Amino acid sequence: MSFVRLLLLAIFTAVFSGAMAFAQESEEREGGIIGTGIAGTVTALGSIEVNGQQIRFDDTLPVDDSLPGMTAASLRPGHTVAVTVQPEGTGWRALHIRQIWPLAGPVESADNGRLTILGSEVEAGELAKDVEPGDWLAVSGLWQGNRVLASRLDVLPQDYRQARLSGSYLGPDRQGGHLVGGTRLYGWKPEQLQPGVVLRVVGAAVPGGIAASQVETGLFSAGAEVVLIEGYYSDPNPDGLYTVLGSGLSAFTSNPLMISTDDRVIRCGIQGQLGLPPDASVSSRAAAVQLECTAGN
Repeated sequence: MSFVRLLLLAIFTAVFSGAMAFAQESEEREGGIIGTGIAGTVTALGSIEVNGQQIRFDDTLPVDDSLPGMTAASLRPGHTVAVTVQPEGTGWRALHIRQIWPLAGPVESADNGRLTILGSEVEAGELAKDVEPGDWLAVSGLWQGNRVLASRLDVLPQDYRQARLSGSYLGPDRQGGHLVGGTRLYGWKPEQLQPGVVLRVVGAAVPGGIAASQVETGLFSAGAEVVLIEGYYSDPNPDGLYTVLGSGLSAFTSNPLMISTDDRVIRCGIQGQLGLPPDASVSSRAAAVQLECTAGN
């Protein structure tokens, strides 16, 4: 090959590599690789508001895991969602939306606003005034300990009566069983799962639990590195690990008494860890600033 052709090839390679690097850097800045996630309870419509963050969306954007299937325009206050977003002005534009059902299944018992579904307690108050045992419900809300504090109840149509569960797996109990909240998982064994991971389970309702036919991990439909989540802390385990229940974000404490499980929190995190590490990338820090993350959250 002539010297001129070699020189042209070298120039082309350098230009192409530089362009690819620039494109990758731009994609990271715009939320392609360094994704941003917001998970919590819908509090306002028009655009939706979650954890104080205003999220705009296209009315026709499909909502993953909705029961029955729907688009973003059908979301209502009280629904719990995990939204992958990109910046738009002073707010955000939804790229992917997943509806989060802590529990979906038949009501096993109903007593004065307190329900049992798949073995887990649901505190529903006035939302449950017309609910009876045997009704099939999809529960929106937040885990607190082994119970769900419901923010909305939706009746499941006959064709969508498949049990669902979404929450934090904290490891086996003393009998070697596997639970999320108060719901026992049957037909499933964990493989190299870290305590605190979010499980999303689909299966058949059985007394006190769910017979799993499908188990997936993670909260968001698309990759989200920096996230803002709403929830309640778990009790720290003997090693000091605790999580915001249902979020997939964990941390360690040397003083378990300082972790209150009674108060709702809104926290930021990155790559499964609560808070932002000192070596977080420029893109991650920029997302954290727009999410209004501070050293305290």
